Amino acid sequence: MEHLKYDQLQVLVAATDRELGEAAAEDLASVVKAALAKKPEIAIIMALGAAQDAFYTALRARTDIEWSRITVLHVDTYMGVAESRAESGASRMRKHLLDHVKPKAFFPMQGDHTPVEEELARYTQLYNELDPVLCVVGIGNSGHLAFNDPPADFDTKDVIRVVALDEMTRNQVKRAGIFKTLEEVPYYGLSLTMHALLKTSRVLALVHDADKAGVIKQLLEGPVTFMCPASLLQKQPHAKLYLNQPAASLLDRRG
Repeated sequence: MEHLKYDQLQVLVAATDRELGEAAAEDLASVVKAALAKKPEIAIIMALGAAQDAFYTALRARTDIEWSRITVLHVDTYMGVAESRAESGASRMRKHLLDHVKPKAFFPMQGDHTPVEEELARYTQLYNELDPVLCVVGIGNSGHLAFNDPPADFDTKDVIRVVALDEMTRNQVKRAGIFKTLEEVPYYGLSLTMHALLKTSRVLALVHDADKAGVIKQLLEGPVTFMCPASLLQKQPHAKLYLNQPAASLLDRRG
């Protein structure tokens, strides 16, 4: 595992996807064990994307995480898509992780709830009451965290917002095979804000896609800018970015 540092952000480059997943799972286990030593129950925020595949495999194999004491929140969802649909992040997260580890509770966003203002209020209350200790995120081709596409709002203290999905994100969703056609990909979503994602005591970001090497170089070696939302990770000493070799291939490795 190669260790780099960009401004205040720790970056770890793994030789294989398996090494990436196991290292990030070890990190999560360490954080939740420490938190559970102080409190009877905790909450964490989880994302689901291709970068989480090896990570979820590693988590499923562990027997030292007391999932029965952990409540899970979700980072984002598609507006108008019920959580019961196969395309929803909640459905896929259950299939790939939660049905296996059986947490105390899972509170997904209700993307099809109307009026949407009620869902924003519900999720804000959940977030504030549960006060999650850790957040797991991926990074999109647009440089987004969750669905905070550029230009992202770095200043809001809102917990969750309705956001527009830009064309790069919608095409990324289509390429991932979540929806059959680009026309089916929603134009709007619900997303935790940058503030809510980065407020937790530990943030783990995972990227293993070769086609994201360019945005990884931009977010680490370029300026912090709302036009590359994930660049804000540079200023987060409590965050770690896990990369595999293809995702890190364009970095100059100076750290």
